[in-house]
Amino acid sequence: MSKVAMSACADYQPQNVQTAVDDILSQLGGLQNFVKPNQKVFIKVNLVREMSPDKHGTTHPEVVIALVNELSKITPHIVVGDSCGGLYTKGVMNTVYNKCKMTDISARTVATLNDDFDFQTVDLKGKVMQKCEIINAFVNADVVINMTKLKTHSFAGYTGAVKNLYGLIPGLIKVELHSRFPDLGDFCNLLCDIEQYASQKIVLHVIDGVIGMEGAGPTNGKPKFIGQILAGANPYELDVVAVSLFGKPFQMPLLQVAKERGLVSDDLSTIDFDFSTLKDKFVNDFDVPEVTSANTFLNMPKWVKKLAKTHLTKKVKINKNKCRGCGKCVTHCPAQALKVVDKRAKISQSKCIRCYCCQELCPFDAVQLKKTLMYRVLHAFSHTKNKK
Repeated sequence: MSKVAMSACADYQPQNVQTAVDDILSQLGGLQNFVKPNQKVFIKVNLVREMSPDKHGTTHPEVVIALVNELSKITPHIVVGDSCGGLYTKGVMNTVYNKCKMTDISARTVATLNDDFDFQTVDLKGKVMQKCEIINAFVNADVVINMTKLKTHSFAGYTGAVKNLYGLIPGLIKVELHSRFPDLGDFCNLLCDIEQYASQKIVLHVIDGVIGMEGAGPTNGKPKFIGQILAGANPYELDVVAVSLFGKPFQMPLLQVAKERGLVSDDLSTIDFDFSTLKDKFVNDFDVPEVTSANTFLNMPKWVKKLAKTHLTKKVKINKNKCRGCGKCVTHCPAQALKVVDKRAKISQSKCIRCYCCQELCPFDAVQLKKTLMYRVLHAFSHTKNKK
């Protein structure tokens, strides 16, 4: 059992954020419990793509700055970074740093932004993945702090502490892995494999939940005020508490898979957190994407999985009025199901694996997800069953 800390924060004013971050660190016994003097620390943030902080799809720089202010009292060796959803190169990442205002961190603190865009193959020794490429910023650090954003995810339902570690995979290799693990259950197992490997260095996880994202996350949803910053040493237990602010944790596929693997218990009493304090903090009108259970078709024959994916998942639809034909969706499609025709993106539904990378990375919000008839029937039945 490890403690999960949470502190209210009304906005991103520096003093308010600093007060909340100091509070959660105090609840956890102080940063000295996690970091030793002069250690090399990598702060892994969420920089899924180039987005302004006021879009609330990436870790807000003020939360990182508040943590660095305290961390710098222990060590000056602090690097901040991530591998975005696009190319992992100096040019692309510098654009992302600038747009996401990560440059504020290097301007106002002793921390530097990661400028090593190389990676190494490591042994995951996981359930579904044995070897994987991991960015040097992680490999070369003594300890790592994972700082993410509380938001929805059209494919996985929710993205928080565990899902953020997918950003340890460099650039377009993430696209390759989506192609290798198109089934949600398998993909969630991959995320757990990555977390289990990364846990050897990660000492603390922090979730920026001051203003999160609901709806069509992780990039094209709507900002949603939650008013909390959370932290803990166990990412699964931290995600359970975070999801409990707006929904039922074990309806999220990743937490279902983690429970089945024995990485987290569904007995909330085993988590060092007072869940009764969430009653007046619960966000009743939080818009959570509907996702088909991770393991509903996991052990079924391939032809059943194919039918399920075709009829029981949301289809990708291109809004031609918004599409600018930039080709970013084409570059990042694991299944090569997209192409640009007459300056507009066009999708082959027969090739689409429903990973929704195109929706996640489209800078113009031109990729929409359309519910099929069978999808609507299945989820209507599920809602009726849940009410009973």
